Amino acid sequence: MTNDTDPDLRTNDSLAAVESVYRMDWRRSYAESVVRVWAAISNQDEISAWMQYPTTLEPHPGGAIHIDFSTQGSLDGVVCNFEPLRLLVYTWGDSQVKWEIEETSGETRLHLAHIGVRPELVAGLGAGWHAFLDQLEDHLTGSARPSRYRELKGRYESVTPKQQE
Repeated sequence: MTNDTDPDLRTNDSLAAVESVYRMDWRRSYAESVVRVWAAISNQDEISAWMQYPTTLEPHPGGAIHIDFSTQGSLDGVVCNFEPLRLLVYTWGDSQVKWEIEETSGETRLHLAHIGVRPELVAGLGAGWHAFLDQLEDHLTGSARPSRYRELKGRYESVTPKQQE
């Protein structure tokens, strides 16, 4: 119950703090079955293999995801949506990661979105996910390539809007 006669409640008209956040999207296609790609993005052992960081994942809504980035710290999130062979969504700090896959014409299309990214994290997360997707492709195809994270970070920095002081 509110008290309409309280002057503090009637005059408090401060605006909310407004912060810009970003959404990043990547699309890839693989000459693999949807079952194979789903296993690679939803099985903790496979994620650990291609991410190259120990990962635990409880594959159900409300389940936990934990990625140990070693000296860079760790990430703890919560699985928001888990629809086998189609959709995996989990929190990543104060943002959200969404994996969608579909099988079309003998290949599997993957759409990765990182939603709600703070401006100061765009270049690092952009380069990180891009490099992780390279590693995922290598994992699926049995190949390997050197990490491109540093090169990619410079490229993402060049296209990231500059923050206002």
